[in-house]
Amino acid sequence: MKAIKDVPGGGLPPFWQIPENPAPGLGWPKYGLVHWCWLLSGAAVVAALLLLYSRLNAKGRRIMMWAVVILQLINEVDTQTMLIATGQWDPSDLPLHLCSLTEFIFLAHVIRPSRAMSAVVYGVGFPAAAFGLAFPTWSVLPVWNFSSLHSFVFHFMMILYTAMVLVNGYRPRLKDLKRAAIPLAVSVVAIFVFNKIVHTDFLFINGGKGVGFLEALVGVMGVYGYLVIFPVLLTVIWTAMFLPFEIKARKKERAENECAEAKNE
Repeated sequence: MKAIKDVPGGGLPPFWQIPENPAPGLGWPKYGLVHWCWLLSGAAVVAALLLLYSRLNAKGRRIMMWAVVILQLINEVDTQTMLIATGQWDPSDLPLHLCSLTEFIFLAHVIRPSRAMSAVVYGVGFPAAAFGLAFPTWSVLPVWNFSSLHSFVFHFMMILYTAMVLVNGYRPRLKDLKRAAIPLAVSVVAIFVFNKIVHTDFLFINGGKGVGFLEALVGVMGVYGYLVIFPVLLTVIWTAMFLPFEIKARKKERAENECAEAKNE
């Protein structure tokens, strides 16, 4: 069973079609019933798993974190295998989108956890997963479809793993932002160059293909001009993610200092 080029859906059954070349009329509307059912049911499963995780001892938590990482990697291998087997693979399917990169970030974290890696997990994992679930590029596919099912499950696993890091006690601080920003900036520059060479759109920084509001921005600002939205958007998102923890930590430190000073008087 091989895809036929230049044919909508590749001439394949709906289950094996991919977002880049779907047959018309197979998808579901964003924020329609299907989308909300997935979001609510996924959130419920993540919450239940987090409750279980919070009750485990240190060894059990580590096993569960490894399980999530391994399932993510299996998901990636399954996807690549399917694309190759059905003749639909091309360079744009390399795991270089931000969501795909998190599987390697999580792997590095579970192998060698540290505050720096926790900052990267938190700073990248939540916003990438939220963006993917809010603007699913796979909505052009039917619900019962390989890529659709894998994409939903993968993004909820991203949220689960990132939340596990918080349950383990990591509390973000503003000083941690540089730990997340430096590797992300290096990756963006490298992938931007790769996009131009191979004509791909990893991280949506070469045209934002498949994401409506990014394509609209390209139409208004041009393929390079619209890139200014990314650092602005990231600044807003990271401020919202890190600042509440920073304020709480500073209040606690201030109270502790005042208490210590009172004892010394």
